[in-house]
Amino acid sequence: MLKRFTAVILSLAMTAFLASCAGGNQSGNGTTDLSGSAETTAAAAGTQEEYFADGDYKDVTGETPNAEITLSGGEGTISDTTRGSSGATVTITSKGIYRVTGESENVTILVNDETESGNIYLVLDGVTMTNDASPCILVEKADKVILQTVGETALTCTVADDSAAEDGAVYAKDDLTINGSGALTVNSSLHGVVCKDDLRLTGGKISITAENIGLKSGGSVRVGGGEITVSAGHDGVQATNNDGTGYFHIADGVLTVDAGYDGICADTGFSSQDGEISITAGGGSDNAKDSDISQKGIKCMELAVSGGAITVSSADDAIHCENAAVSGGSLTLSSSDDGIHANSALAISGGDVSVTKSYEGIEAQTIAVAGGNISVYAGDDGVNAAGGSDSASTEDTPWSAESSASGSFTVSGGTIYVNANGDGLDSNGSLIISGGTVIVEGPTDNGNGALDKGDGSGCVAQITGGTVLALGSAGMAVNFDSGSQCSALVAISVSAGDTVSVDDGSGFTFTATKSFSCAVYSSPSLRQGESYTLTAGSVCVYYSLDLEDKTGVINKSYAS
Repeated sequence: MLKRFTAVILSLAMTAFLASCAGGNQSGNGTTDLSGSAETTAAAAGTQEEYFADGDYKDVTGETPNAEITLSGGEGTISDTTRGSSGATVTITSKGIYRVTGESENVTILVNDETESGNIYLVLDGVTMTNDASPCILVEKADKVILQTVGETALTCTVADDSAAEDGAVYAKDDLTINGSGALTVNSSLHGVVCKDDLRLTGGKISITAENIGLKSGGSVRVGGGEITVSAGHDGVQATNNDGTGYFHIADGVLTVDAGYDGICADTGFSSQDGEISITAGGGSDNAKDSDISQKGIKCMELAVSGGAITVSSADDAIHCENAAVSGGSLTLSSSDDGIHANSALAISGGDVSVTKSYEGIEAQTIAVAGGNISVYAGDDGVNAAGGSDSASTEDTPWSAESSASGSFTVSGGTIYVNANGDGLDSNGSLIISGGTVIVEGPTDNGNGALDKGDGSGCVAQITGGTVLALGSAGMAVNFDSGSQCSALVAISVSAGDTVSVDDGSGFTFTATKSFSCAVYSSPSLRQGESYTLTAGSVCVYYSLDLEDKTGVINKSYAS
């Protein structure tokens, strides 16, 4: 299992304006090695065949069963006693297809195939089981058990002893798959479905309500189809074990999770190729997080999203991981803390990432954007590379003051929009832009800046390509370093609703949603020695880019 998740990549007191123009790829305050800046570590995606086998999707309902199991009251009867035994515990001892019907109270279906002879299919045909002493279905030993639903099946476990060793309505010590065309409803006073090995969900309508964990695996949780709804007092989906190799993967299907703690928690990796996930954790982003528990949307070590649609509303971080790579799909994230927090590296090369609510939007030691469409709304910093926690956040970060300078935020492609009350783009190391389009609506107070870089001698703010418009307050405004492509830091009054444009021939325009006192603008269309007009509504600033000292002078400011 672990091999699927090996590492694969990854003050300005402003009465005038400042501008800088490229004369090559100088680094300004120092030299920055950009090799590998877009690399990160994440979970390998793999192929469908690596996660699912034919038996996980096979429909056996049209085949003649090897035995019938009939439930009635306090006992169950198996039609072929060479394959098991009857009673309050119905035992299955060999591979085959077993059709289960009827209703029972305090009956357990026990699978104990000592030889692990092959797949065991339990076709649950409109079954109703309640049990207040043990699991309704217990897999002691088997190669793999497939629960296949027909009609509507309900399993209710109300065990009062929360220290029970077998602590789920369905409890499997070996591989377990749930599929079918019917519906399965699980209610449990403990965990919902527990699998100590690999748990696969590939079909059917599955509804789980558990006072503790909804889906719990000691190996992996793999979703390949079906419509799954989980409501849990603790974690919604958990893939963890003693050796730290549990992981989660979705290739198809719809998964909806409402969890008191984490939505999805996995030891090593989370990967999404397709399908839909909707998570509410800790009551959602309108709730303040409980510092005593973990209430994150998705928590893992390595995260890889290449497809699918993921929506998270969480009291704590929407995504919390060590490394992350987003190459496709869509992420819509709302959090009362961070939208995405990666302790080490975050790389976005495609897809749509929308942080609709956050304290800090996107945070990692190194952040590299090479593609995709990114939108961030943040109460504090929008994008933060190697930033530490502060009084308004209880989030622990691994970044010491010494390591912050090694952090970086690089953009080589894609489209980024940031709306932040704190710093817009805040790199405590270097800020490097070589392509793409970046629009920042930053702070309106003078305590933060639309752009920010680290204070270390090797920290640079450099642009060699792409288009940037950064609107903010004047108190801590920062322009790109000399040696970059032409850029202008201009004092100009911008009101909400104003359209901002520059007559550089690029056709770029943007309509502001807040009021600002300055703007940083850079594009490949600007040329040294030329003069331009920056317009915000009815206010224009006419400026030139001086070839000699690379400092622009406001020639005149006027209302149109």
